[in-house]
Amino acid sequence: MENVSYIGLSRLSTMRREMDVIANNLANMNSNAYKGERVMFEEFLKGPNHREKHSFVTDFGVLRNMQVGKLEHTGNTFDLAITGPGFLTVETPQGRRYTRDGHLRLDADRRLVTSGGHPILDNRGREIVIPADAAETPAIATDGTINVGQQQIAKIDLVNFASEQELRKTAQGLYATAQEPQPAPASSTIAQGVLEASNVEPILEMTNMIELLRQYQSTQNMLDSEHERIRSAIQRLGRTSA
Repeated sequence: MENVSYIGLSRLSTMRREMDVIANNLANMNSNAYKGERVMFEEFLKGPNHREKHSFVTDFGVLRNMQVGKLEHTGNTFDLAITGPGFLTVETPQGRRYTRDGHLRLDADRRLVTSGGHPILDNRGREIVIPADAAETPAIATDGTINVGQQQIAKIDLVNFASEQELRKTAQGLYATAQEPQPAPASSTIAQGVLEASNVEPILEMTNMIELLRQYQSTQNMLDSEHERIRSAIQRLGRTSA
């Protein structure tokens, strides 16, 4: 196989990866606080010597768009949205995880938990429990302080990281990281009765998908033409040698 075919196949493989990322964005366009992603590419040079190099393309990572999604008012007591950089701290059987999905609830033990049932932690690393005898609806201040009447119950741990791009996605809208959490910026606040929507733009994603499909078909046609050229050349050489 000649270099044209190798280069074309390298492009096809990266476009397939890009299509998977776009499809995943579209599948999560209704997921709370989901962050859209883009594939990042780089040139890969390879050749028999330093004078002759062939340019290939390869995907080397995914860039996550950390822009805050649209804030939607729900009026639910335990729906929380983070306005600005930051993550809620979550305790799971696998260790500490982090999320921006603020669709929370109380479990059977009146712990504040994620929709998946994992406890939200306060700024002291403790689970947040709402008293069963609370006569008033809990009020959550912009700094994460939870008050029931005049009683302060806890303060939600709102953290951030030096590199948000290094966060690794896990199940149920959670992120894992080996980075040390830092306090979120003072400009980041918590809004009660609000949820952050996905920042995926469906029309833009569909446009990207259509354009990518056209590029894929064009590259495939180029490879088919190259294959036909090589096949014809081999046939002619065979007739000449005969």
